Amino acid sequence: MDALEVISSPKESQSSNITNQSSDEFKILQEVVIANFQKPSIPNINVPERIILCLDLCYDDNNTLYRLGDGSTFTLINMLKRILDFFLHSKNAINKKTEYALLILKDTEACWVQNFTNNLKDIVNVIDYLNAEESTTENFDFKKIFQILKQKVEIPEFKQGESILPPPYVVRMIVLYGRSVSLPLIPQDDVYFNFLKKQLYFYIDILFAHEEDCALYKCEEIYDALQDLDNGYSYVFEVSRNATKIHDCIAKLLAHPLQRPLQKNTDYTFHTRS
Repeated sequence: MDALEVISSPKESQSSNITNQSSDEFKILQEVVIANFQKPSIPNINVPERIILCLDLCYDDNNTLYRLGDGSTFTLINMLKRILDFFLHSKNAINKKTEYALLILKDTEACWVQNFTNNLKDIVNVIDYLNAEESTTENFDFKKIFQILKQKVEIPEFKQGESILPPPYVVRMIVLYGRSVSLPLIPQDDVYFNFLKKQLYFYIDILFAHEEDCALYKCEEIYDALQDLDNGYSYVFEVSRNATKIHDCIAKLLAHPLQRPLQKNTDYTFHTRS
């Protein structure tokens, strides 16, 4: 057999690669368009947010530290306090009508410690006085969180015929989970949790801050379990003891849930004109 019949020319190979690349790009674009069409028709307006900060106080090893560029170090709880302070002041600069509540996770319990307020001093002071606790349990039952939300939080109702009208506010819970051993138990059969997953004006975002050496811990299992909180519109981030990355993650949570794309469609790069 003639070798020319077996080996294609460089031009033919290059053309084939371009065709395949174009096909892949088209498929990706098609998936993005379909995903956006599947999103419910809700107004993308910067209405006030009511944000529940669900802060885990527990640690597995208080000797593993976050280190800044200037050499200063922070324990897990102090780093979470630092990024929350950044988040609160940045969010307040964007919209002063944003309200915040604080729910803390102790070793085995969840406690509501601050009602909704737009007074930054109130929420910051409460966070500053919190103390870290050592984690001693193998599991944390999130059903305790849902029981508190049922009592404390009112979610605006989405009405199909009035979908073009903005809600008075949206509710978002940001879970900052810091354990690398205690596995979150997400009760998929919980009636109220299933109710929450269907609410178009309620969102759960997750920032999982775990230990560095995941081979010694349950980082992957915990991350997979936390994914069960996602109803398709959550933003989920995980970070080890990386001070820069944890600041990047909390900054990405500043976006308003009615105005942000699905997380898989986000693009944080800066594009320049050629």
